Amino acid sequence: MQLPAALLHPNMAKPAPLPSLTAPDKLKQRADEFKVLTAAFSLRLAFVFYAQIHDYYFHVNFTDIDYKVFSDAAIHVANGRSPYDRPTYRYSPFLAWILVPIAKFPDFGKILFCFADIIVGWLLIRLRRDQNAKFGVPAELDSVSDVYALWLFNPLTMIISARGNADALVSLAVLCTLYLLRKDRWIAAALMHGLGAVHLRVYPVIYLPSIFLYLLNRNGTSGSGGFFNWVKRCCLNFRGFAFAIISLSSFAATVAICYWLYGYKCIFEFLLYHFSRYDIRHNFSPYFYPMYLSVGDEGLLKLISLGAFVPQALAIVGFALKYSNDLEFCWFLTTFAFVSLNKVCTSQYFVWYIIFTPLIANQIKTSTPKLITLILAWFAGQGLWLFFAYLLELQGMNTFLPLWLSSLVFVAINFSIAITLIRDHLSPTSITSKKTQ
Repeated sequence: MQLPAALLHPNMAKPAPLPSLTAPDKLKQRADEFKVLTAAFSLRLAFVFYAQIHDYYFHVNFTDIDYKVFSDAAIHVANGRSPYDRPTYRYSPFLAWILVPIAKFPDFGKILFCFADIIVGWLLIRLRRDQNAKFGVPAELDSVSDVYALWLFNPLTMIISARGNADALVSLAVLCTLYLLRKDRWIAAALMHGLGAVHLRVYPVIYLPSIFLYLLNRNGTSGSGGFFNWVKRCCLNFRGFAFAIISLSSFAATVAICYWLYGYKCIFEFLLYHFSRYDIRHNFSPYFYPMYLSVGDEGLLKLISLGAFVPQALAIVGFALKYSNDLEFCWFLTTFAFVSLNKVCTSQYFVWYIIFTPLIANQIKTSTPKLITLILAWFAGQGLWLFFAYLLELQGMNTFLPLWLSSLVFVAINFSIAITLIRDHLSPTSITSKKTQ
């Protein structure tokens, strides 16, 4: 089938709009989507109920240890106490408030997180269909199968939410921010970013540079004139500055409310702890072992901790400068680099960048065999690390050195994936449908 001219030749005039779906076709499309979303939710519920059986019979629980922390904090709130009476509760107090029904229904939180997963899937479908319409993809090629494969029926995303991990709520807030930006509702996006995404997890603040430049490029001013003209345009980027101010001030307002409710202990556990922590427990990050060896040397620990932010900052700024016109790909690379280079990295963090994969799948020209190789290498890197972690944690063997080397291998695999995707990335104006190849 012949592709629209604008897809094959981005500099050509935009073709006439393609005929839209008829009303019956739209109803059928919505009904099919509802069936898929229902099936995906049902599978997640099956995992939730399986967890009760697994946790009863096996030493290693299916349920995430953090869910026990959430549950205890929620029960404290239900009994009129502070959620921070539960040691190691280091999350927003509002999360504990939301989870208060756990006091009567222990699986409430898991089901809520699974439902948030489904809403994320629904938003991904909407964004993907908007992408297809924007680039003139004919109705018969309007596929959202990537959303089904990479999110809704992805075993990793299903299991993480069913285990009781709350990052589905963060993913939902981040995706809502992206959706609102794409709909040019930047004020609502700023509020969602500050009140939702950054409040629940501070890391979404890494998207501010790319949002600033995205809004700069959306204001319609000329981009000619070199570096100094670009700086001048940045200084006059009202929307960019307003977005940052609204987002950060709304986040600050929630922090003030938290302080008013629960005092300094809340601020430290919920916010400051994450900047001052030295996590020497083994995790996917290659920093864990140097920090483990530096226990007792406060100065060296601080140096390693601060040094870890340097490559992250460079990646955040660099990707924003290069790809801010393509927010989906920019946010994927930014998050992928941030997680891979973070001083703490666990499997639940992978969801932070997996959420963007359905939106960039049609922008990657990588061959299927190469893509399969990259995916297998990514899982193999985790498998190698988990093998040595199992020997250390459950068998009591001293595998710190091979575990650290496995972390380095995993980071190298991630670098290879990022380089391949950057090399094979198609700009939005030159996307072609893979189904016609």
